[in-house]
Amino acid sequence: MTQNEKEQGLKNIIFEMLNFIVELYLAHVIKPFLTLHEKIYSWLNATIRSVLDDNSEKIPKWFTANFITYVRTLFVVPCVILMVKGHVLLPSIIVLSVDFGDFLDGVVARYWVDIHSNEDLETLVTEPDESSKDKPVITESWVTKHRNKTYGGFIDAVCDKAFVVPCWLSLLSTVPACEYLRTVQFITLWSLILTETASGCVRFKAYYTSNGVPAPVVKGYDFSTSAVKADHIGKAKQTFEMVGTAFLILPFSRYFGLIFLVAAVPLAYESVRRKINKRVMYVNGTGSGINHKTLKFWKQAKNMGSKLVVGITSKDKEMIENACSSESVDTVISNVPAKLSLNYLNEQGIDFVVVEAGQSLDCITSEVASSKRCLVIGNDGVASILEAKEVKLE
Repeated sequence: MTQNEKEQGLKNIIFEMLNFIVELYLAHVIKPFLTLHEKIYSWLNATIRSVLDDNSEKIPKWFTANFITYVRTLFVVPCVILMVKGHVLLPSIIVLSVDFGDFLDGVVARYWVDIHSNEDLETLVTEPDESSKDKPVITESWVTKHRNKTYGGFIDAVCDKAFVVPCWLSLLSTVPACEYLRTVQFITLWSLILTETASGCVRFKAYYTSNGVPAPVVKGYDFSTSAVKADHIGKAKQTFEMVGTAFLILPFSRYFGLIFLVAAVPLAYESVRRKINKRVMYVNGTGSGINHKTLKFWKQAKNMGSKLVVGITSKDKEMIENACSSESVDTVISNVPAKLSLNYLNEQGIDFVVVEAGQSLDCITSEVASSKRCLVIGNDGVASILEAKEVKLE
């Protein structure tokens, strides 16, 4: 065994132990907390939504989720300035207000989605204008549509980090810590700064390299074996970070603030880990002509993982070049076996085989299906694990 292999083996052991500890923390600490968290937020959501519905005629069109996001992010300037000048109460109130604003923009976003859905239904019922029939029709690309649809969630997450990271940088120098906890505070703040910055970078890359097709919902199967879902981790992390920051600013609650921020560190780590988790997906590209249906299928398969491999059973140069021309494809393997075995998938580092609904299942063995390594994407865009009984026995 070479020195590099030893080092890689040691790194894998360290990260496996770290992931195991984080998973225990999620299952035994965060999961019970989320039960109470969900009850409070569900009540708050219902209350605010009721107010919005009762006053729908008075709500201006500009009062959107993105507007709230931009405004609350701008509060980072007075917040940091006040902290640098030694104020504690006002910055703490600002942090808590911004945290509430983060919740509010989600409620407002769902409100406007419902309003626009009703308006779209009314538009469909209305008869088309005769004069508009001969006018040119402009159709947006998949990428443009997807970016417009996901922009709100993207900018919300990025603005969260744009507010809280400068606050933490300011706290490194403005909050006096006792001698025993100085190191803990320093390590905690820097851990959160680095992980949230990394998370923001991953978000930017994901948004601007999006292939325009949303990842299929996987029915009856969760890629993660964690006891807590990714969106729940994000909610708990946001609460711990913002409440912890507000408490850390105040002298009389500084210890409570530090406890909340320490509790947020494993959540921030887990959030980044799930975003960069490697998962290799495989599709059969033999005979595939490049058309919008094939491209959509490949994009869907790619979005369920981090890497897409296209297999071709021959060495046909035209097929290989066609597959290589797609931006969704990372690797093309030619001369693959007509029937993929579990050993072959393991040798090539392939995690899942992806097939379309109605596609022949002769490309995999029953042991691949038995090991739950094959996903079927239906016409409705929902993916599910292929059952072994659906594959012919060898």
